[in-house]
Amino acid sequence: LGEDHPHTLTSRNNLAYTYQSAGDLERAVPLCEQTLTDSIRLLGEDHPHTLTSRNNLAYTYQS
Repeated sequence: LGEDHPHTLTSRNNLAYTYQSAGDLERAVPLCEQTLTDSIRLLGEDHPHTLTSRNNLAYTYQS
């Protein structure tokens, strides 16, 4: 589907969550940050998927 497809962003977000759940924050944090950056660029600041990415990044930072 390509790097900029919304499903790819969702898959990347899910992978970051899996890393976070496994305690691998060194992989999770950069992946969450990049997913959020790409979501903002592709979908906009207020899109529901962007807001989910922002929430997931905050949750990962909290971990």
